Amino acid sequence: MAAPAAPGTGEAWLEPVRWFALIVFLAAPVFAYLAPHLAGRVFWTVAVASLPLLIVLAGYHRWRRICPLAWFSQLPARLGHAGERRASPWLQKNYYGLVFVAFFVSLWLRLVATNGDGKALAGFLLLLSFAAFACGAMFTGKTWCNYVCPVSFVEKIYTEPHGLRPTPNSQCPKCTACKPACPDINQENGYWKEISSPAKQFVYFAFPGLVFAFYFYFYLQSGTWEYYFGGAWTNEPGLARFSFLPGHSVQTAGFYFLASWPRALAALVTLAAGALLSFALFSLLERLAGTRLGRRDDGLDQAGLRHLLFTAAAFTAFVTFYSFAGVPTLRLIPGAPHLVQILVVVTATLFFIRRFQRRQQAYAEETLARQILRRWEWADMEPPKDLHEAFLIHTIRSRTHANGYARLLEIYKEAVREAVASGFVSRAEVQRLESLRNQLQISPADHEGIMADLDEEERARISDSALQVSAEKRLQLDAYTRALESYWERVSRAAAEPDDAFIRALRQDYGVTPEEHSAVLDAFLRKEQTVAPHVAKAFAVIEGALRTIGLLRDAPSAAAGFLEDVLSRRCAHTADALLLAMGWSANGKKNDSLRDQLLSHSETLREQAVEALGGRVAPLVAAKLTAARREAAWQAATAATLADSVRPHLASADPYVRVAALYLLHEIAGTDEDTLKSMVQDEHDVVCETAVCLLMRAHQLESREDTGRVTVERMMALRTVPLFASLAPQDLASLARASIERAFPSQQALCREGEPGDEVFILLAGEVRVLESDGAEQRVLGSEKEGGFIEELAVLDSAPRAATVLAGDAGARVLCLKGKAFREVLRTNPSVVSEVIRALSARIRGAREQARATGTIAARAAPAPVVPSHPPK
Repeated sequence: MAAPAAPGTGEAWLEPVRWFALIVFLAAPVFAYLAPHLAGRVFWTVAVASLPLLIVLAGYHRWRRICPLAWFSQLPARLGHAGERRASPWLQKNYYGLVFVAFFVSLWLRLVATNGDGKALAGFLLLLSFAAFACGAMFTGKTWCNYVCPVSFVEKIYTEPHGLRPTPNSQCPKCTACKPACPDINQENGYWKEISSPAKQFVYFAFPGLVFAFYFYFYLQSGTWEYYFGGAWTNEPGLARFSFLPGHSVQTAGFYFLASWPRALAALVTLAAGALLSFALFSLLERLAGTRLGRRDDGLDQAGLRHLLFTAAAFTAFVTFYSFAGVPTLRLIPGAPHLVQILVVVTATLFFIRRFQRRQQAYAEETLARQILRRWEWADMEPPKDLHEAFLIHTIRSRTHANGYARLLEIYKEAVREAVASGFVSRAEVQRLESLRNQLQISPADHEGIMADLDEEERARISDSALQVSAEKRLQLDAYTRALESYWERVSRAAAEPDDAFIRALRQDYGVTPEEHSAVLDAFLRKEQTVAPHVAKAFAVIEGALRTIGLLRDAPSAAAGFLEDVLSRRCAHTADALLLAMGWSANGKKNDSLRDQLLSHSETLREQAVEALGGRVAPLVAAKLTAARREAAWQAATAATLADSVRPHLASADPYVRVAALYLLHEIAGTDEDTLKSMVQDEHDVVCETAVCLLMRAHQLESREDTGRVTVERMMALRTVPLFASLAPQDLASLARASIERAFPSQQALCREGEPGDEVFILLAGEVRVLESDGAEQRVLGSEKEGGFIEELAVLDSAPRAATVLAGDAGARVLCLKGKAFREVLRTNPSVVSEVIRALSARIRGAREQARATGTIAARAAPAPVVPSHPPK
């Protein structure tokens, strides 16, 4: 239940509907008091019976605007006395239990007092209205609607995760951030955020049984269904007078088979038993389904399974409710029960199908797609409305070719940043959106680079406590800041003094605490006089990396070279980001020179670069820039040894810096078990895999021979091949994942001439010979040693193998790289294409020189070396 619709929803008809519903609700207690014999039938079998169907058909957000109780809860704010208190942490954690108990008690009161007593019903409605008003007077925002109202969870059960059709949301015009994952801002976000809550699970699983138990009690009390369907229960004045006394007749019996039980106790037991049995049944179904789905491994996770059970519970409750609700009155109208049942079944089936097919990943993809659509740049075409249509993705991709792939990545990055910042999609969910990235044709390497950038921004945000707010809190403070700035502008234009009373009223309207007001005021006044956290962090990254690179060059190794490469790339990227943050363009000779100075190993040059950066900002900010760089340089210089310098990089935003630092640190100084265990929890698969492998090797559970080369080791091996030396770590990782390490004993064939093949070989150790058929014999064309790259032609032109490759006398160990991955690298990396052309040219020249040396072209003085057609194994 909610406040009136925010302006601009485009549904003006809701306002008169809301006022009509409010008038009906206000008239209900009066009608119940004046016509008690009709009140129960009209209110319970007509008004209340129509509500679930109305909520489902109208939609969650529309109902939140219509609900009369929401109007009562917002009335104190309209009168200028809105509450300022916030829901306590206990209430935020346990509110599902609280509203379920309130609903349970309401049903129990119906059975023992308010069903057929007009005066008791009038008192109940007045009490409910007063409770909503009192809650609004004490608490901020929609605390009543979100945490207290006994109907709030029923609205969710029948409409989550989203309605039959899209509707404008029902957020407050002045958000006070009264609830994290606010359903009025984004209902589906709140649903997926809470789906693992034990309290929510209990309420949703218990609800169908509670609904059935309520109606079943009419039979248990009287021994006949006619008591309910005939409507006798709608006119029982004074029922509460004997409900708490031992029964002695058909009318006063608690159960028809246990007449002496008080009706209040019998109703309580029935409702509790129905709820508990329902919870137990759905919990059992969840366990059984989870076990079966676990064997099938069809990608359905625990949240997805819980969602399916919630869907089944909602469908069961809805159908059960309308098997009884309203029937005592509908049966008085010829044909009405059948028509209503058809409407109910059709509505329930449509919603069941729509809800059953929904998945959390689909929601995350749609959220990200909406962010992309917001950045639609082509005026000649309207953005597509159906987010599932491939047309959307292909149009974006094809149109973006004209502007360049870089612009697509920029749009994608902005969309991911906003989606994650909103709180509607988590970083882990973005990582799982592989299908969307494939349709956008965004490579895994580019995606990982974007996520690393956003991770760095997130770490800067965490370092600044003022930025650690929820999506709802951010919306609240942004709106309050705009309102405050607007007021200050008016005061400034009028040359007047600020009105403290007005500011207090404004703060109360937005539900902003004095501490939050001080933070907003401080940020506003210091807007141009501070160094943003990510700028200070950039200096720490650059200075720490340069210090480590200097130490790495004194201890060369494959792992040290790999770490140096990724740190250099990280430094360059950070310097570019710093220049952009300070208002410098990314292009131009002057900017390139400044960038080189920032990355210089000369501290004097770096100091001069920071002075140049400070020339574009206020003197106070410039001084803080210099101080931040000097502080970062001093911190980096305190690392006396290579291990001390490498260790801080375990917390880098770049996953490849983390994994390279972890591997080198383990190689030069060993890594303690606690560090390895913490790195096992890393979100990036390469870091996690490396930590697990090093942990197992440290405990001698497996050797390197047992595990083979892990991804980072294969990346370092690939980097030693000149062909791949210039690749970014993301591309090396893609190749490493697409490769398999294999060992070949002496004289065993890696591949044979004439056979089809779709993989190339990178020689890690040993030597191989390349042979070509010459009639019935084979001629040696050449050999390859460690670092060699073999059989690339077979995957470039899909032709059969042009030669046979045999392992040398000492055998060979190779990486077998899938052709698809190799071709993808060629497509996206021009430097590799150039290297392939260079390697092929060198190979052709080498073949000609060998031919001249053996005389096959000029003198023909000696035959080519010949080996048997079938070399010995």
